[in-house]
Amino acid sequence: MSGERGRTRSPAVAGSFYPDDPGEVERIVDRCLDEAERRWPTPPGAPAEPIGVLVPHAGLVYSGPAAAAGWLALAGSRPDTVVVVGTCHTAPWLRAIGVSPAERWALPGGAVDVDAALASAVVALGAPFVANASAHATEHAIEVQLPFMARLLPRARLVALTAGCDPREAVTGGDALGALLADRRAEGERIALVISTDFAHYPPALVAEAVTERHLPGLTALDTAVTLAVEQDVRSEGSAGLDCGLCGLEATLAGLRALQGMGATRGVPLARATSADLAGSSRTRTVGYASVAFA
Repeated sequence: MSGERGRTRSPAVAGSFYPDDPGEVERIVDRCLDEAERRWPTPPGAPAEPIGVLVPHAGLVYSGPAAAAGWLALAGSRPDTVVVVGTCHTAPWLRAIGVSPAERWALPGGAVDVDAALASAVVALGAPFVANASAHATEHAIEVQLPFMARLLPRARLVALTAGCDPREAVTGGDALGALLADRRAEGERIALVISTDFAHYPPALVAEAVTERHLPGLTALDTAVTLAVEQDVRSEGSAGLDCGLCGLEATLAGLRALQGMGATRGVPLARATSADLAGSSRTRTVGYASVAFA
């Protein structure tokens, strides 16, 4: 990764998934945080210092409040480094897990610095990890999380991973990543992990809600076999408009295995929503969202 030193990953979706004006970014993050606290009070049993969270990654006007619930929970852990495992919407050719080689990720009016030493250690694990800037260049799954990270954890550094389209590689990589992060945490490093995934695409709202409910037991048990089986069932059933139950399947599998390696044993749902919650949005073509905290 030494050949990539000094590089900044420029915003790819500012102005579409979230505003490109710094003041507007601040205002929409405020609205999301306020709505999350109002709609989803901390549930019983939620960990005060989660090891990681699962959060959605659509446009902030849609999924931002549910994502905010996850980031508010993670802020209680006060991590120094946040490893974010995201989806490969724009890199269908990727089978490995692409590690961003950038030294910082720019945002409108600011930037999030990268934990370059940890990113290099992840690459050094070998297959399926590989330094790959192209897998991150236009991808939104990690970028839309950063306004929350910059607001709630302004001193924390980032390690950005895009999970490729191969469930087996995701599981293998998750196991290796979890072992590495567990060792680092045992040495006193404050590291947390974030899984970035949306849920059902693009059924009616009631179907999207039902798909989220079907997935939550496997997710909260950190059971990748159940998660994969539910996803295969959902995709094979042919429900009207339904393309998937988890758009970030591979990111979720990798993240769950890594969280297990880091010592997590349970998940607690924090928020559930769909794109239909936004006034004026379609109820017949929707996307599902949820946040989960793991400890």
